[in-house]
Amino acid sequence: MTETSQGSVVSLRKDSTRNDSAVPSALQDIVSREFFDAIFEQAQPMYMARPDGTVLYVNSGYSNLFSPVQTGTASSRIFSALHTDHIAIVSRIAQTQDAETKQVSVETGRGTEYFLSRHFPVFDKQDSFIAVCGTFINSTRQVNAETKLRLEKRRFLDITRAASDWIWETDADGYLKYISDRVVQAVGLPPLLLKGKHLTELGTFKKDLQGHSKAETAIAKHIPFRSVPMTINGTDGETKIFNISGVPVFNEKGRFTGYRGTSDDITARLAAEDEASTSRADLEKAIGEITRKNLQLEMTAKKAVAAARAKDEFLATMSHELRTPLNAIIGFAEVMGMETFGPLSEKYREYVGDILNSGKHLLSLIEDILDIARIESDKIPMEITRTSLKEMVEDAVILVQRHAEGKEIDLSATRIDEDFDLKVDPTRCLQIIVNILGNAVKFTPQQGQIGIETQIRGDDIFLTIWDTGPGIAISEQERIFEAFKQAHNGIYSRGEDGVGLGLTLSLKLARLMKGDITVESEPGKGSRFTVQLPLML
Repeated sequence: MTETSQGSVVSLRKDSTRNDSAVPSALQDIVSREFFDAIFEQAQPMYMARPDGTVLYVNSGYSNLFSPVQTGTASSRIFSALHTDHIAIVSRIAQTQDAETKQVSVETGRGTEYFLSRHFPVFDKQDSFIAVCGTFINSTRQVNAETKLRLEKRRFLDITRAASDWIWETDADGYLKYISDRVVQAVGLPPLLLKGKHLTELGTFKKDLQGHSKAETAIAKHIPFRSVPMTINGTDGETKIFNISGVPVFNEKGRFTGYRGTSDDITARLAAEDEASTSRADLEKAIGEITRKNLQLEMTAKKAVAAARAKDEFLATMSHELRTPLNAIIGFAEVMGMETFGPLSEKYREYVGDILNSGKHLLSLIEDILDIARIESDKIPMEITRTSLKEMVEDAVILVQRHAEGKEIDLSATRIDEDFDLKVDPTRCLQIIVNILGNAVKFTPQQGQIGIETQIRGDDIFLTIWDTGPGIAISEQERIFEAFKQAHNGIYSRGEDGVGLGLTLSLKLARLMKGDITVESEPGKGSRFTVQLPLML
Protein backbone atom coordinates (compact mmCIF):
# COMPACT_ATOMS: atom_id res chain seq x y z
CA MET A 1 0.00 0.00 0.00
CA THR A 2 1.34 3.40 -0.97
CA GLU A 3 0.61 6.48 1.20
CA THR A 4 0.23 10.23 0.53
CA SER A 5 -0.04 13.20 2.78
CA GLN A 6 -3.53 13.96 1.46
CA GLY A 7 -5.17 10.58 1.76
CA SER A 8 -4.70 6.83 1.92
CA VAL A 9 -4.42 4.70 -1.20
CA VAL A 10 -4.09 1.00 -1.65
CA SER A 11 -2.04 0.47 -4.88
CA LEU A 12 -3.95 -1.42 -7.53
CA ARG A 13 -2.34 -4.00 -9.80
CA LYS A 14 -0.54 -2.43 -12.81
CA ASP A 15 -1.62 -3.35 -16.28
CA SER A 16 1.26 -5.56 -17.52
CA THR A 17 0.34 -4.82 -21.11
CA ARG A 18 0.78 -1.08 -20.75
CA ASN A 19 3.80 0.46 -22.60
CA ASP A 20 5.79 2.51 -20.04
CA SER A 21 9.01 2.84 -22.09
CA ALA A 22 8.50 6.55 -22.61
CA VAL A 23 8.35 7.34 -18.89
CA PRO A 24 10.63 5.97 -16.19
CA SER A 25 8.79 3.61 -13.77
CA ALA A 26 9.48 5.69 -10.66
CA LEU A 27 8.21 8.86 -12.32
CA GLN A 28 5.13 6.99 -13.57
CA ASP A 29 4.27 5.87 -9.99
CA ILE A 30 4.72 9.40 -8.64
CA VAL A 31 2.61 11.00 -11.37
CA SER A 32 -0.10 8.37 -11.03
CA ARG A 33 -0.23 8.64 -7.25
CA GLU A 34 -0.17 12.44 -7.17
CA PHE A 35 -2.70 12.61 -9.97
CA PHE A 36 -4.99 10.14 -8.15
CA ASP A 37 -4.69 12.06 -4.89
CA ALA A 38 -5.17 15.44 -6.51
CA ILE A 39 -8.34 14.33 -8.27
CA PHE A 40 -10.09 12.66 -5.30
CA GLU A 41 -8.96 15.04 -2.58
CA GLN A 42 -10.83 17.81 -4.40
CA ALA A 43 -13.99 15.71 -4.58
CA GLN A 44 -16.76 15.36 -2.05
CA PRO A 45 -16.22 12.83 0.77
CA MET A 46 -15.73 9.38 -0.72
CA TYR A 47 -14.53 5.90 0.03
CA MET A 48 -13.58 2.75 -1.94
CA ALA A 49 -13.65 -0.70 -0.40
CA ARG A 50 -13.38 -4.31 -1.41
CA PRO A 51 -16.55 -6.44 -1.43
CA ASP A 52 -15.52 -7.87 1.92
CA GLY A 53 -15.33 -4.36 3.44
CA THR A 54 -11.57 -3.90 3.35
CA VAL A 55 -10.76 -0.23 2.83
CA LEU A 56 -9.02 0.55 -0.42
CA TYR A 57 -9.24 4.34 -0.28
CA VAL A 58 -10.86 7.19 1.66
CA ASN A 59 -10.19 10.84 1.03
CA SER A 60 -9.74 13.38 3.80
CA GLY A 61 -13.31 14.61 3.37
CA TYR A 62 -14.66 11.21 4.36
CA SER A 63 -12.11 10.86 7.13
CA ASN A 64 -12.94 14.25 8.65
CA LEU A 65 -16.68 13.75 8.26
CA PHE A 66 -17.12 10.35 9.85
CA SER A 67 -14.10 10.56 12.23
CA PRO A 68 -13.11 6.92 11.99
CA VAL A 69 -10.42 5.40 14.17
CA GLN A 70 -7.03 6.10 12.64
CA THR A 71 -3.54 4.98 13.52
CA GLY A 72 -0.16 6.37 12.54
CA THR A 73 1.24 9.86 12.25
CA ALA A 74 0.15 12.75 10.14
CA SER A 75 2.49 11.63 7.36
CA SER A 76 1.54 7.99 7.68
CA ARG A 77 -2.21 7.47 8.26
CA ILE A 78 -3.90 4.12 7.94
CA PHE A 79 -7.72 4.11 7.78
CA SER A 80 -8.75 1.01 9.70
CA ALA A 81 -12.45 0.57 8.77
CA LEU A 82 -15.45 2.23 7.19
CA HIS A 83 -18.39 3.61 9.16
CA THR A 84 -20.65 0.82 10.42
CA ASP A 85 -23.59 1.89 8.22
CA HIS A 86 -21.35 1.95 5.16
CA ILE A 87 -19.99 -1.54 5.88
CA ALA A 88 -23.59 -2.79 5.88
CA ILE A 89 -24.20 -1.07 2.53
CA VAL A 90 -21.04 -2.61 1.05
CA SER A 91 -22.24 -6.03 2.18
CA ARG A 92 -25.61 -5.54 0.49
CA ILE A 93 -24.05 -4.31 -2.76
CA ALA A 94 -21.62 -7.26 -2.71
CA GLN A 95 -24.71 -9.47 -2.85
CA THR A 96 -26.95 -7.46 -5.20
CA GLN A 97 -24.33 -5.52 -7.19
CA ASP A 98 -26.94 -2.75 -7.41
CA ALA A 99 -26.32 0.92 -6.60
CA GLU A 100 -27.97 2.50 -3.51
CA THR A 101 -28.81 6.13 -2.84
CA LYS A 102 -29.56 7.31 0.69
CA GLN A 103 -30.01 10.60 2.58
CA VAL A 104 -27.92 10.64 5.79
CA SER A 105 -27.42 13.11 8.63
CA VAL A 106 -24.11 13.70 10.39
CA GLU A 107 -23.39 15.66 13.56
CA THR A 108 -20.43 17.99 12.88
CA GLY A 109 -18.92 20.98 14.59
CA ARG A 110 -21.35 23.13 12.58
CA GLY A 111 -24.36 21.17 13.84
CA THR A 112 -26.45 18.63 11.93
CA GLU A 113 -25.51 18.39 8.25
CA TYR A 114 -27.20 16.31 5.57
CA PHE A 115 -25.54 14.37 2.75
CA LEU A 116 -26.91 12.56 -0.25
CA SER A 117 -24.87 9.36 -0.40
CA ARG A 118 -24.52 7.16 -3.51
CA HIS A 119 -22.98 3.73 -3.21
CA PHE A 120 -22.25 1.78 -6.42
CA PRO A 121 -20.27 -1.29 -7.57
CA VAL A 122 -16.93 -0.98 -9.48
CA PHE A 123 -16.08 -3.46 -12.28
CA ASP A 124 -12.79 -4.11 -14.10
CA LYS A 125 -12.31 -4.45 -17.85
CA GLN A 126 -13.54 -8.02 -17.70
CA ASP A 127 -16.75 -6.82 -15.90
CA SER A 128 -15.64 -8.51 -12.75
CA PHE A 129 -16.96 -6.94 -9.54
CA ILE A 130 -13.89 -5.71 -7.71
CA ALA A 131 -14.91 -2.90 -5.34
CA VAL A 132 -17.64 -0.60 -3.94
CA CYS A 133 -17.36 3.16 -4.14
CA GLY A 134 -19.35 5.65 -2.13
CA THR A 135 -19.67 9.40 -2.52
CA PHE A 136 -21.32 11.97 -0.23
CA ILE A 137 -22.71 15.24 -1.58
CA ASN A 138 -23.56 17.90 1.00
CA SER A 139 -27.29 18.59 0.71
CA THR A 140 -27.77 20.53 3.96
CA ARG A 141 -29.03 23.65 2.23
CA GLN A 142 -31.47 21.70 0.15
CA VAL A 143 -32.73 19.66 3.11
CA ASN A 144 -33.08 22.77 5.28
CA ALA A 145 -34.88 24.54 2.47
CA GLU A 146 -37.21 21.56 2.01
CA THR A 147 -37.79 21.34 5.77
CA LYS A 148 -38.57 25.04 5.93
CA LEU A 149 -40.87 24.66 2.95
CA ARG A 150 -42.68 21.78 4.64
CA LEU A 151 -43.03 23.77 7.86
CA GLU A 152 -44.33 26.77 5.97
CA LYS A 153 -46.74 24.54 4.08
CA ARG A 154 -47.87 22.93 7.32
CA ARG A 155 -48.27 26.36 8.94
CA PHE A 156 -50.28 27.53 5.96
CA LEU A 157 -52.50 24.45 6.12
CA ASP A 158 -52.96 24.82 9.89
CA ILE A 159 -53.91 28.47 9.53
CA THR A 160 -56.20 27.63 6.63
CA ARG A 161 -57.89 24.86 8.61
CA ALA A 162 -58.27 27.18 11.60
CA ALA A 163 -59.67 29.98 9.46
CA SER A 164 -62.01 27.81 7.38
CA ASP A 165 -63.71 24.44 7.26
CA TRP A 166 -62.32 23.32 3.90
CA ILE A 167 -60.34 24.75 1.00
CA TRP A 168 -60.74 24.25 -2.73
CA GLU A 169 -59.13 25.03 -6.08
CA THR A 170 -60.56 25.03 -9.62
CA ASP A 171 -59.17 25.18 -13.12
CA ALA A 172 -59.89 28.00 -15.53
CA ASP A 173 -63.29 26.49 -16.38
CA GLY A 174 -64.42 26.26 -12.76
CA TYR A 175 -63.97 22.51 -12.32
CA LEU A 176 -62.53 21.34 -9.01
CA LYS A 177 -58.98 20.04 -9.19
CA TYR A 178 -58.33 20.11 -5.43
CA ILE A 179 -60.52 20.02 -2.36
CA SER A 180 -59.47 19.34 1.23
CA ASP A 181 -60.54 16.30 3.25
CA ARG A 182 -62.85 18.21 5.57
CA VAL A 183 -65.32 18.66 2.72
CA VAL A 184 -66.65 15.25 3.80
CA GLN A 185 -68.33 16.97 6.76
CA ALA A 186 -70.15 19.29 4.39
CA VAL A 187 -71.41 17.06 1.58
CA GLY A 188 -70.73 13.58 2.93
CA LEU A 189 -68.50 12.63 -0.02
CA PRO A 190 -64.70 12.21 -0.12
CA PRO A 191 -62.59 14.65 -2.18
CA LEU A 192 -61.82 11.95 -4.76
CA LEU A 193 -65.48 11.84 -5.84
CA LEU A 194 -65.73 15.62 -5.99
CA LYS A 195 -62.71 16.32 -8.19
CA GLY A 196 -63.76 17.13 -11.72
CA LYS A 197 -67.14 18.51 -10.63
CA HIS A 198 -67.98 22.14 -11.25
CA LEU A 199 -67.86 24.38 -8.17
CA THR A 200 -71.54 25.22 -8.57
CA GLU A 201 -72.40 21.51 -8.42
CA LEU A 202 -71.51 21.46 -4.71
CA GLY A 203 -74.53 23.60 -3.84
CA THR A 204 -76.49 26.73 -4.64
CA PHE A 205 -75.05 30.23 -4.23
CA LYS A 206 -77.32 32.80 -2.63
CA LYS A 207 -78.84 35.14 -5.20
CA ASP A 208 -79.85 38.79 -4.88
CA LEU A 209 -83.26 40.26 -5.64
CA GLN A 210 -82.41 40.32 -9.37
CA GLY A 211 -81.57 36.61 -9.31
CA HIS A 212 -77.80 37.07 -9.65
CA SER A 213 -75.12 35.41 -7.57
CA LYS A 214 -72.32 37.64 -6.35
CA ALA A 215 -69.86 34.73 -6.54
CA GLU A 216 -70.76 33.62 -10.07
CA THR A 217 -70.64 37.23 -11.27
CA ALA A 218 -67.15 37.65 -9.76
CA ILE A 219 -65.93 34.36 -11.27
CA ALA A 220 -67.08 35.46 -14.70
CA LYS A 221 -65.05 38.66 -14.31
CA HIS A 222 -62.02 36.91 -12.75
CA ILE A 223 -62.20 39.05 -9.61
CA PRO A 224 -62.18 38.03 -5.93
CA PHE A 225 -65.39 37.39 -3.98
CA ARG A 226 -65.84 36.97 -0.25
CA SER A 227 -68.33 35.36 2.14
CA VAL A 228 -71.03 34.43 -0.37
CA PRO A 229 -73.48 31.95 1.24
CA MET A 230 -73.87 28.58 -0.47
CA THR A 231 -76.56 26.08 0.53
CA ILE A 232 -75.31 22.48 0.39
CA ASN A 233 -77.50 19.41 0.79
CA GLY A 234 -75.47 16.56 2.28
CA THR A 235 -75.94 12.88 1.49
CA ASP A 236 -77.51 12.48 4.95
CA GLY A 237 -80.30 14.87 3.98
CA GLU A 238 -79.03 17.64 6.25
CA THR A 239 -78.89 21.13 4.78
CA LYS A 240 -75.91 23.31 5.66
CA ILE A 241 -74.93 26.83 4.69
CA PHE A 242 -71.31 27.81 4.00
CA ASN A 243 -69.65 31.15 3.38
CA ILE A 244 -67.58 30.69 0.20
CA SER A 245 -64.63 32.99 -0.53
CA GLY A 246 -62.30 32.82 -3.54
CA VAL A 247 -59.48 34.64 -5.34
CA PRO A 248 -58.45 34.29 -9.01
CA VAL A 249 -55.10 32.67 -9.82
CA PHE A 250 -52.87 33.84 -12.69
CA ASN A 251 -49.65 32.26 -14.02
CA GLU A 252 -46.35 34.07 -14.55
CA LYS A 253 -47.56 35.21 -17.94
CA GLY A 254 -50.68 36.77 -16.48
CA ARG A 255 -53.01 34.13 -17.86
CA PHE A 256 -56.02 33.17 -15.69
CA THR A 257 -55.70 29.57 -14.47
CA GLY A 258 -58.54 29.20 -11.98
CA TYR A 259 -59.70 30.02 -8.46
CA ARG A 260 -58.57 29.15 -4.95
CA GLY A 261 -60.76 29.65 -1.93
CA THR A 262 -62.06 28.69 1.50
CA SER A 263 -65.38 27.70 3.04
CA ASP A 264 -66.82 28.34 6.52
CA ASP A 265 -69.83 26.55 7.99
CA ILE A 266 -72.26 29.26 9.14
CA THR A 267 -75.27 27.01 9.70
CA ALA A 268 -75.12 27.20 13.49
CA ARG A 269 -74.41 30.93 13.41
CA LEU A 270 -77.39 31.63 11.16
CA ALA A 271 -79.59 29.45 13.35
CA ALA A 272 -78.39 31.38 16.41
CA GLU A 273 -79.03 34.67 14.61
CA ASP A 274 -82.53 33.52 13.69
CA GLU A 275 -83.14 32.49 17.28
CA ALA A 276 -81.73 35.80 18.49
CA SER A 277 -83.92 37.65 16.02
CA THR A 278 -86.97 35.74 17.22
CA SER A 279 -86.00 36.39 20.84
CA ARG A 280 -85.47 40.06 20.03
CA ALA A 281 -88.90 40.24 18.44
CA ASP A 282 -90.41 38.50 21.47
CA LEU A 283 -88.50 40.88 23.75
CA GLU A 284 -89.72 43.91 21.81
CA LYS A 285 -93.24 42.54 22.03
CA ALA A 286 -92.82 41.97 25.77
CA ILE A 287 -91.39 45.49 26.19
CA GLY A 288 -94.37 46.85 24.29
CA GLU A 289 -96.71 44.88 26.52
CA ILE A 290 -94.86 46.05 29.64
CA THR A 291 -95.04 49.64 28.39
CA ARG A 292 -98.76 49.24 27.86
CA LYS A 293 -99.14 47.71 31.32
CA ASN A 294 -97.08 50.53 32.80
CA LEU A 295 -99.37 53.06 31.18
CA GLN A 296 -102.35 51.18 32.58
CA LEU A 297 -100.67 51.03 35.99
CA GLU A 298 -99.92 54.74 35.81
CA MET A 299 -103.55 55.44 34.99
CA THR A 300 -104.63 53.06 37.74
CA ALA A 301 -102.22 54.75 40.16
CA LYS A 302 -103.68 58.13 39.26
CA LYS A 303 -107.16 56.74 39.82
CA ALA A 304 -105.99 55.22 43.12
CA VAL A 305 -104.58 58.58 44.21
CA ALA A 306 -107.82 60.23 43.23
CA ALA A 307 -109.76 57.52 45.06
CA ALA A 308 -107.57 57.93 48.15
CA ARG A 309 -108.13 61.67 48.03
CA ALA A 310 -111.85 61.09 47.66
CA LYS A 311 -111.72 58.60 50.56
CA ASP A 312 -109.91 61.12 52.74
CA GLU A 313 -112.46 63.76 51.85
CA PHE A 314 -115.27 61.30 52.51
CA LEU A 315 -113.80 60.28 55.86
CA ALA A 316 -113.31 63.89 56.85
CA THR A 317 -116.91 64.65 55.88
CA MET A 318 -118.15 61.51 57.61
CA SER A 319 -116.17 62.42 60.72
CA HIS A 320 -117.85 65.78 60.85
CA GLU A 321 -121.31 64.73 59.73
CA LEU A 322 -121.49 61.64 61.98
CA ARG A 323 -119.71 62.89 65.04
CA THR A 324 -121.95 65.95 65.40
CA PRO A 325 -125.27 64.04 65.63
CA LEU A 326 -123.66 61.19 67.60
CA ASN A 327 -122.27 63.60 70.15
CA ALA A 328 -125.74 65.16 70.42
CA ILE A 329 -127.36 61.72 70.84
CA ILE A 330 -124.84 60.71 73.49
CA GLY A 331 -125.17 64.05 75.28
CA PHE A 332 -129.00 63.98 75.35
CA ALA A 333 -128.94 60.32 76.43
CA GLU A 334 -126.63 61.20 79.34
CA VAL A 335 -128.91 64.14 80.32
CA MET A 336 -131.98 61.92 80.19
CA GLY A 337 -130.16 59.24 82.17
CA MET A 338 -129.46 61.77 84.92
CA GLU A 339 -133.22 62.65 84.89
CA THR A 340 -132.35 66.34 84.86
CA PHE A 341 -135.80 67.33 83.51
CA GLY A 342 -137.81 64.86 85.49
CA PRO A 343 -138.02 61.22 86.47
CA LEU A 344 -138.22 58.41 83.91
CA SER A 345 -139.96 55.12 84.13
CA GLU A 346 -137.88 51.99 84.44
CA LYS A 347 -138.56 51.06 80.81
CA TYR A 348 -137.54 54.47 79.48
CA ARG A 349 -134.44 54.44 81.66
CA GLU A 350 -133.49 51.11 80.03
CA TYR A 351 -134.05 52.58 76.55
CA VAL A 352 -131.91 55.61 77.38
CA GLY A 353 -129.07 53.29 78.49
CA ASP A 354 -129.32 51.39 75.19
CA ILE A 355 -129.22 54.68 73.25
CA LEU A 356 -126.15 55.83 75.20
CA ASN A 357 -124.27 52.54 74.71
CA SER A 358 -125.11 52.35 71.00
CA GLY A 359 -124.00 55.94 70.44
CA LYS A 360 -120.69 55.34 72.18
CA HIS A 361 -120.21 52.13 70.16
CA LEU A 362 -120.85 53.95 66.89
CA LEU A 363 -118.48 56.76 67.89
CA SER A 364 -115.76 54.22 68.75
CA LEU A 365 -116.30 52.50 65.39
CA ILE A 366 -115.95 55.81 63.54
CA GLU A 367 -112.77 56.59 65.43
CA ASP A 368 -111.28 53.19 64.53
CA ILE A 369 -112.12 53.63 60.85
CA LEU A 370 -110.58 57.08 60.82
CA ASP A 371 -107.44 55.77 62.56
CA ILE A 372 -106.97 52.99 59.99
CA ALA A 373 -107.43 55.47 57.15
CA ARG A 374 -104.84 57.78 58.70
CA ILE A 375 -102.35 54.91 59.12
CA GLU A 376 -102.75 53.82 55.50
CA SER A 377 -102.19 57.39 54.31
CA ASP A 378 -99.27 57.90 56.73
CA LYS A 379 -101.11 60.78 58.38
CA ILE A 380 -101.52 59.41 61.89
CA PRO A 381 -99.33 61.34 64.34
CA MET A 382 -96.98 59.50 66.69
CA GLU A 383 -95.53 61.17 69.79
CA ILE A 384 -92.91 58.75 71.13
CA THR A 385 -92.02 59.34 74.77
CA ARG A 386 -90.97 57.50 77.95
CA THR A 387 -94.04 55.66 79.25
CA SER A 388 -94.59 53.47 82.32
CA LEU A 389 -95.83 50.01 81.40
CA LYS A 390 -97.26 49.36 84.86
CA GLU A 391 -99.38 52.53 84.87
CA MET A 392 -100.57 51.86 81.33
CA VAL A 393 -101.71 48.32 82.18
CA GLU A 394 -103.50 49.57 85.30
CA ASP A 395 -105.38 52.20 83.24
CA ALA A 396 -106.33 49.61 80.62
CA VAL A 397 -107.64 47.17 83.25
CA ILE A 398 -109.78 49.94 84.78
CA LEU A 399 -111.36 50.62 81.38
CA VAL A 400 -112.44 46.96 80.89
CA GLN A 401 -113.10 46.15 84.56
CA ARG A 402 -116.81 46.98 84.57
CA HIS A 403 -117.50 44.69 81.64
CA ALA A 404 -115.37 41.93 83.23
CA GLU A 405 -117.23 42.21 86.55
CA GLY A 406 -120.51 41.78 84.73
CA LYS A 407 -119.26 38.37 83.50
CA GLU A 408 -117.58 37.53 86.84
CA ILE A 409 -114.17 37.27 85.08
CA ASP A 410 -111.11 37.09 87.33
CA LEU A 411 -108.62 39.92 86.50
CA SER A 412 -106.30 39.36 89.47
CA ALA A 413 -103.51 37.98 87.25
CA THR A 414 -103.32 41.21 85.25
CA ARG A 415 -101.28 43.03 87.89
CA ILE A 416 -97.59 43.76 87.04
CA ASP A 417 -95.16 43.81 89.96
CA GLU A 418 -92.09 45.17 88.10
CA ASP A 419 -92.33 48.37 86.09
CA PHE A 420 -90.64 49.04 82.71
CA ASP A 421 -90.18 52.22 80.70
CA LEU A 422 -91.45 51.94 77.14
CA LYS A 423 -90.44 53.97 74.09
CA VAL A 424 -93.95 54.41 72.68
CA ASP A 425 -96.79 56.80 72.02
CA PRO A 426 -98.72 56.45 75.32
CA THR A 427 -102.16 57.09 73.83
CA ARG A 428 -101.71 54.58 70.99
CA CYS A 429 -100.04 52.01 73.22
CA LEU A 430 -102.94 52.23 75.71
CA GLN A 431 -105.34 51.80 72.78
CA ILE A 432 -103.55 48.54 71.81
CA ILE A 433 -103.67 47.06 75.32
CA VAL A 434 -107.32 48.08 75.82
CA ASN A 435 -108.29 46.50 72.46
CA ILE A 436 -106.65 43.17 73.34
CA LEU A 437 -107.95 43.17 76.93
CA GLY A 438 -111.38 44.14 75.67
CA ASN A 439 -111.39 41.22 73.20
CA ALA A 440 -110.29 38.87 75.98
CA VAL A 441 -113.16 40.07 78.21
CA LYS A 442 -115.61 39.95 75.29
CA PHE A 443 -114.89 36.35 74.28
CA THR A 444 -114.04 34.78 77.66
CA PRO A 445 -117.06 32.97 79.07
CA GLN A 446 -118.67 33.59 82.46
CA GLN A 447 -116.34 33.14 85.47
CA GLY A 448 -113.26 32.88 83.22
CA GLN A 449 -109.83 34.31 83.90
CA ILE A 450 -107.52 36.83 82.17
CA GLY A 451 -103.87 37.49 82.99
CA ILE A 452 -100.73 39.33 81.84
CA GLU A 453 -97.10 38.12 81.61
CA THR A 454 -93.93 40.03 80.66
CA GLN A 455 -90.58 38.92 79.26
CA ILE A 456 -87.48 40.92 78.23
CA ARG A 457 -85.67 39.94 75.03
CA GLY A 458 -82.90 42.23 73.86
CA ASP A 459 -84.17 45.81 73.55
CA ASP A 460 -87.86 44.84 73.56
CA ILE A 461 -90.45 43.74 76.10
CA PHE A 462 -92.99 41.06 75.21
CA LEU A 463 -96.34 41.67 76.94
CA THR A 464 -98.56 38.56 76.78
CA ILE A 465 -102.30 38.86 77.51
CA TRP A 466 -103.86 35.42 78.04
CA ASP A 467 -107.39 34.25 78.61
CA THR A 468 -109.40 31.09 79.23
CA GLY A 469 -111.70 31.71 76.30
CA PRO A 470 -112.72 29.29 73.53
CA GLY A 471 -109.45 29.67 71.59
CA ILE A 472 -108.83 30.22 67.88
CA ALA A 473 -108.16 27.63 65.17
CA ILE A 474 -104.80 27.89 63.40
CA SER A 475 -106.57 28.47 60.08
CA GLU A 476 -108.34 31.51 61.56
CA GLN A 477 -105.35 33.08 63.37
CA GLU A 478 -104.12 35.16 60.41
CA ARG A 479 -107.65 36.27 59.46
CA ILE A 480 -108.35 37.93 62.78
CA PHE A 481 -105.77 40.65 62.02
CA GLU A 482 -107.51 41.58 58.75
CA ALA A 483 -109.90 44.51 58.66
CA PHE A 484 -113.58 43.62 59.18
CA LYS A 485 -112.63 39.96 59.78
CA GLN A 486 -113.62 37.85 62.78
CA ALA A 487 -113.06 34.18 63.41
CA HIS A 488 -116.21 32.13 62.85
CA ASN A 489 -117.10 28.47 63.50
CA GLY A 490 -118.49 29.45 66.87
CA ILE A 491 -115.21 31.02 68.12
CA TYR A 492 -114.97 34.81 68.10
CA SER A 493 -118.24 34.67 66.17
CA ARG A 494 -120.43 37.50 64.97
CA GLY A 495 -122.64 36.91 67.95
CA GLU A 496 -120.39 39.33 69.83
CA ASP A 497 -120.35 43.08 69.29
CA GLY A 498 -117.76 44.55 66.96
CA VAL A 499 -116.87 44.68 63.27
CA GLY A 500 -113.32 43.30 63.47
CA LEU A 501 -111.25 46.48 63.45
CA GLY A 502 -109.70 46.34 66.93
CA LEU A 503 -106.90 43.84 66.20
CA THR A 504 -106.24 45.30 62.74
CA LEU A 505 -105.78 48.76 64.19
CA SER A 506 -103.71 47.42 67.10
CA LEU A 507 -101.28 45.55 64.79
CA LYS A 508 -100.81 48.62 62.57
CA LEU A 509 -100.19 50.86 65.58
CA ALA A 510 -97.70 48.39 67.10
CA ARG A 511 -95.70 48.23 63.87
CA LEU A 512 -95.67 52.02 63.60
CA MET A 513 -93.93 52.00 66.99
CA LYS A 514 -91.42 49.34 65.73
CA GLY A 515 -93.26 46.56 67.55
CA ASP A 516 -95.49 43.62 66.60
CA ILE A 517 -98.39 41.43 67.72
CA THR A 518 -98.55 37.64 67.54
CA VAL A 519 -101.08 35.05 68.70
CA GLU A 520 -100.86 31.51 70.07
CA SER A 521 -104.10 29.62 70.49
CA GLU A 522 -105.86 26.26 70.29
CA PRO A 523 -109.59 25.64 70.31
CA GLY A 524 -110.75 24.98 73.84
CA LYS A 525 -107.47 26.09 75.46
CA GLY A 526 -107.75 29.87 75.38
CA SER A 527 -105.56 32.42 73.58
CA ARG A 528 -102.27 34.23 74.19
CA PHE A 529 -101.80 37.58 72.41
CA THR A 530 -98.19 38.87 72.70
CA VAL A 531 -97.44 42.56 72.10
CA GLN A 532 -93.79 43.36 71.31
CA LEU A 533 -92.84 46.93 72.30
CA PRO A 534 -89.46 48.76 72.40
CA LEU A 535 -87.92 49.65 75.75
CA MET A 536 -86.58 53.08 76.60
CA LEU A 537 -82.87 52.39 77.21
